[in-house]
Amino acid sequence: MPPEPPAPLPWRTVPYGSDSPRQLLDLHVPDGPGPHPVVVAVHGGAFRAGDRTRELDALPALLARGYAVAAVGYRLSGEAVFPAAVQDVKRALAHLRHHAGELGLDPERFAAWGRSAGAYLAVMAGATGGRRTPFDTVGADSSVAAVVGWYGPSDFSLMDAQLAAAPPRDGTPVMDHGGPDSPESRFLGAPLAEVPGLVQEANPVPWLRAAPVLPAFWLAAGSEDPLVPHQQTVLVVEELVRRRADVTFRLLPGVGHAGPEFERRLTGPVLDWLDEVLRR
Repeated sequence: MPPEPPAPLPWRTVPYGSDSPRQLLDLHVPDGPGPHPVVVAVHGGAFRAGDRTRELDALPALLARGYAVAAVGYRLSGEAVFPAAVQDVKRALAHLRHHAGELGLDPERFAAWGRSAGAYLAVMAGATGGRRTPFDTVGADSSVAAVVGWYGPSDFSLMDAQLAAAPPRDGTPVMDHGGPDSPESRFLGAPLAEVPGLVQEANPVPWLRAAPVLPAFWLAAGSEDPLVPHQQTVLVVEELVRRRADVTFRLLPGVGHAGPEFERRLTGPVLDWLDEVLRR
């Protein structure tokens, strides 16, 4: 079998802010005339690791379908706590929309796609678009028309109880989310029990509930996830259903966190869905 071709080099690296060296995005643009629909890829890494070069498995397929892809870096929890990462993703979206004409992008056809912590940030972007919020640090529009989120957290305060009530059936040890060194506590800058108001502010569900208009959502989780219980995604889905929003949800039985089944089984359906949502 011949080796896989290397991923395309970024067409350009674009700074979208000046507060941190992580406020950069790599913009990949397909061949052919624009303006192109855009998928903004938000990497995972428990809010404390990872970078914008990660989790671009679908990049070749997206480019082949005519999508531009903007892989966004953002400040991690070791540098700046909540709401910095949410603000960075929204600032990157606003920058791309504001400069869409010169970059060959279609500002009305933006999607955010993330996994794990990246899914949380993508969902927050979708939940807070179309209006001014504390997460908007510039005046330009940061809204998206579609959100793809796989196995992301939502209500940090419920994660330990959800895992205790329904632990993975294979006996995989679960993560302690309430401790001071958990990803969520580090993300908020304090143990979860000490900052209940901040936990609520970081929860996308109330923001979804208050949103005047919602994008379309395509969400997925694994039933045996020992890190982020699938019920976290269900909380978001239930609110979207209550709001009669456009939502697709896939629960993969027997699959854990970031299992290869997500890419293998769901990438094609997500690309077809993006074609339908962004090109209708």
